[in-house]
Amino acid sequence: MLNHAYQRSLRTAERDALSGQIYILLGAAEPSEKGLKLPTELSEPRYSAVNSGLMGWVVNSQGALQWRSLSSELIAPESLPTPTTNFSPGRMQFFSTLIDGREYYAVSYDTVWDINNKEHGYRFVAMHSREPMINELEAYQKRLWKWLGGMALLLALVQTLIAKWGLSPLRKLAADLKRVEEGLEQLPGTYPAEIQPVTDNLNSVLRSERAQRERYRNTLSDLAHSLKTPLAVIRGHLENNQNLSPEALAQIVDEQVSRMSTIVDHQLRRASAQVTQASHSSTVPVKPLIERLVRALQKVYQTKGVQFSQKIPDNLHFHGDEADLMELLGNLIDNACKYGRHSVAISAQQQGRELAVIVEDDGPGVNAEVQQTILTRGTRADTATPGQGIGLAVAVDILSSYGGSIDIFRSKLGGAGFAIRIPN
Repeated sequence: MLNHAYQRSLRTAERDALSGQIYILLGAAEPSEKGLKLPTELSEPRYSAVNSGLMGWVVNSQGALQWRSLSSELIAPESLPTPTTNFSPGRMQFFSTLIDGREYYAVSYDTVWDINNKEHGYRFVAMHSREPMINELEAYQKRLWKWLGGMALLLALVQTLIAKWGLSPLRKLAADLKRVEEGLEQLPGTYPAEIQPVTDNLNSVLRSERAQRERYRNTLSDLAHSLKTPLAVIRGHLENNQNLSPEALAQIVDEQVSRMSTIVDHQLRRASAQVTQASHSSTVPVKPLIERLVRALQKVYQTKGVQFSQKIPDNLHFHGDEADLMELLGNLIDNACKYGRHSVAISAQQQGRELAVIVEDDGPGVNAEVQQTILTRGTRADTATPGQGIGLAVAVDILSSYGGSIDIFRSKLGGAGFAIRIPN
């Protein structure tokens, strides 16, 4: 494009220069009795130098040569070119021609002169060799290609540096991933905005994977703890009841084995809660489930005389596994019965896209300094009461598998209050 534009500008400059030469010839021409007369010496010295590259001549309207410059003496008169178009006064034409293998640009201008009260037509022609323009164009092209080549090398260098700089975050990411393989918990630091979503998602996957591993470890711990009781029952009967019949002993073993099978199935299901959450399509009515729990716990704590109050809409539903909700609420209500004095209040409602359930009691409550501690596995606020300290940790595990949360507060009944929220 640059070369084409420069070539056009040279051609335009050549046309303008030849147009100026036409005006020099017109200014020097004078009418005479024999026609037009032009001096031998003109203001432009190149007209007087042979082979100067600039030539001029005049022909009449019939094409007969009237005058020619000294610079055109080496060219035969019949070889002097003129436009083949008809004579038209006032018309200027620009054209290129070839003479003896050399290229020329020429401009012609048709005029009418009043000589001896008679109009005579004359065509003025100025011609210039293209060699100077070609030489200048070739020199420009050499400079142009040098500059373009230098710019191309510079651009390649800059592009290499930009690519190296732009890929440096990916190299950093690769190094950080290597450190993750060696034991780093997540990708550290910040990254450019273009790859930050990738690293955030990778960190999310790493956190999910760590949570899954932790959940499996906790499940194994819970499973081992749960299996201790039926195994102890079997061992006790084997050691202390030597007089049992084989049929009675077989029945006891069968009962305890069935119980252990149920425990194993439940723990495995809870261990995979995070993985299978997306596949939960069942809808569980909340009120009937809580009523079943209350009836069961009323029998367990019958001697304590716990009074239950419930405020649960009939059309409230939970989208997930019924066993998960049963264990989650069972742990919370059982703790309320265990630590409360006489009253347990249960309320539930749909809050936007979340299922909210609140369990309150009239017990001693939970001190603020241990509210977060008791949610940790194996930690208990009251060591005097029998238990393993895993009930609330199990509830937290189930809530985390559904993306839910739990809050502890001072109940209006005077004791502890637990509020859970589960996306629903």
